[in-house]
Amino acid sequence: MRWSRQILFGDVDAMFASAAVLSDPSLMGKPVAVGGSSPRGIIAAASYAARSFGVHSAIPTGEAQCLCPHLILVPPDRPLYQRLHEQMQAVISRLLPVTEWTSIDEFYVETTDMQSLYPDPYRLGRCAKEAIFEATGLRCTVALATGKIVAKVAADAHKPDGLAVIEPGTEASFLAARPVRDLPGIGPKSAAMLNSLGVQCVGDLLDPQHEPFLRQRWGNRVVTWQELARGIDHDPVVVDRESKSLGHATTFEYDTSDLAFLEQTIRSFLGTLAHDLRVQGLAAGSFTVKLKDTTFRLTTRQQQFRQPLNYDPTMWPAIRSALHSLAIPHTNYRLVGLSLSSLLPATESLFAQRQTQAVAALDGLIERYGNRIVRLGGIPEE
Repeated sequence: MRWSRQILFGDVDAMFASAAVLSDPSLMGKPVAVGGSSPRGIIAAASYAARSFGVHSAIPTGEAQCLCPHLILVPPDRPLYQRLHEQMQAVISRLLPVTEWTSIDEFYVETTDMQSLYPDPYRLGRCAKEAIFEATGLRCTVALATGKIVAKVAADAHKPDGLAVIEPGTEASFLAARPVRDLPGIGPKSAAMLNSLGVQCVGDLLDPQHEPFLRQRWGNRVVTWQELARGIDHDPVVVDRESKSLGHATTFEYDTSDLAFLEQTIRSFLGTLAHDLRVQGLAAGSFTVKLKDTTFRLTTRQQQFRQPLNYDPTMWPAIRSALHSLAIPHTNYRLVGLSLSSLLPATESLFAQRQTQAVAALDGLIERYGNRIVRLGGIPEE
């Protein structure tokens, strides 16, 4: 049976922690977390072995070590993540040309027109999984459905290294037994309140007996939740066609309203992107900060630098200000991203000669040892 619409979603399993295992195979099967070693540091990712102890992203390192005393902490390796991402992009673009990367390790593909070539969605899913594994050594969970949200929920339900196909017409029955927290737009607080009212599963949102108090408490938001509960989702796959830009985004394992954590994440992206600019002899004339909340609403703030830049401390104040003006207090966010655009060749006048030489030496150290071994001044580290 040919689907009227078919969306494939791919999510690399615990990418940062899995990348650490690729670098050091002795870590295989052990509780590994990526993050700062200071008790005030933040966990960026955790292996499935670590997750079994309750360790997950966005919690303090000290808390993670209390939950798992034998936790193995490894520092982030952004150059490695970027190389793996580029390898995935290369192989997926050859196999699945209409692709939207929503973060370094997640992507959606519009596969409706590929059904003649791949009439069996399971075969298509296996091809995507095998292609990524052969190119990178990373395992990926893949799900196919008629919409983005059902595919995402199905992938989350079949991790790790899973493959799910939600046939047309079965979306509502698949979602019915899932916890309400699985639906985008329903955060921890809303889920707790719904649970206290007897709404435990997604299917309960469609039960007429719950309609009156749902409408009274959440108003028109309930209509959106009920559409999603029925599997109605027309959100298109949007291919990023922007040229002459560098960017990075990540989807958090747990939604967060912690502005300090969002700031720390963006700051980390800037360090990697600015280094990439300098290595390529480029400077950025503008930047874009983007946030996606739990309702999947994407907001962005684009701004020009006063002059083209590629030096982190000089770029950071404007980017930080843009993030603060964009983030809404007490709003939970699931994705954050930063891109640098309006790229042009860097000129010697961007830096004093002595500073240029110092930054070049630093970039050489970053290329050789990674960006945790040495860092630029002017951006205090928590």
